Amino acid sequence: MKYQLTLFFLVLSLFLQAQDEPEPELLPAPRPEVNIYSTSGGELIFSFADIENDGGSIGINPRFTGFFHIGEFWHFDFTNNFGLITGFALRNVGMITKDDGILTKEHVGLFDENDEVKIKRRSYSFGVPLALKFGNFNRRTFFFAGAEAELMFQYKEKLFVNGKKEDKFNEWFSDRTNILNPSVFGGIQFPGGINLKFKYYLLDFLDPDYSERINGDLVQPYRSLTSNIFYISLSVNLRNKFERGDRGRYNDDDRT
Repeated sequence: MKYQLTLFFLVLSLFLQAQDEPEPELLPAPRPEVNIYSTSGGELIFSFADIENDGGSIGINPRFTGFFHIGEFWHFDFTNNFGLITGFALRNVGMITKDDGILTKEHVGLFDENDEVKIKRRSYSFGVPLALKFGNFNRRTFFFAGAEAELMFQYKEKLFVNGKKEDKFNEWFSDRTNILNPSVFGGIQFPGGINLKFKYYLLDFLDPDYSERINGDLVQPYRSLTSNIFYISLSVNLRNKFERGDRGRYNDDDRT
């Protein structure tokens, strides 16, 4: 009996001592660092168009615009070689056609089949891109590719007959264009934030389902037209103030 009591008190003392010892602190697993920062810039856009009417090609002029283009982009660098880009951009996109055979109510009586007709059509768009990027981020050099949804919100059209401007008009949220037009793009960024990009719009710029009345008749002036826009752009995106995760990775004078 004495032996059993001794063993009991020995086990009890060991148990109480174990309860008094602090439990080891469990440290959370280290979270992978994501370097987040933003860039801002504009674009110089050289645009072209693949346009056909009833299966026949239509003459086009290349279109150059530098105004008004502005973008704000957020970069998420998961490693030094792989990341993601999103943000928003405001652009001026459009096309210039020659003798395209399209007659709308605004142009009735302004030209005939013997005239040389040039029409400039453009729309301001608000776009939200999403892209992946691969490269050497310490050197600010990478390739990128992705897609973008764009809202065409301000349409403008100018008519030139035999080299003279005869008419112009504009419309907000016009039914003449596909108001939501997705695109795909890809490009490369060089050191200093210089970007070279190619973009292709997946839908027609002019909506084939658009209809209007001319002399009392309901017509669809763009029904037989295909009008896909694509462009090459050159831009400089400057890095904004330092943000989360990058104070220790880059020098204070490296802002592009």
